[in-house]
Amino acid sequence: MKLPDQAAKDQILAVTRRNKEVMAVMSWELYEGLLETLEVLSDSELMKHLRASIEDVKAGRTHALSDAYERLGL
Repeated sequence: MKLPDQAAKDQILAVTRRNKEVMAVMSWELYEGLLETLEVLSDSELMKHLRASIEDVKAGRTHALSDAYERLGL
């Protein structure tokens, strides 16, 4: 199996030198996802809103999507 196929199948491959992991090989899709996640996590304002949203869901402060569309006139 070729390296790109293996990385796509297993997500992350460890490359070792003398039995020590020195590098990771992953699919481009996973790499881009990790970069986006780091970008979100490093944005303190966005994280503040995300935490507040999670608390709203836990507390039941939500609306049905159909209600939201109706309120927006869509």
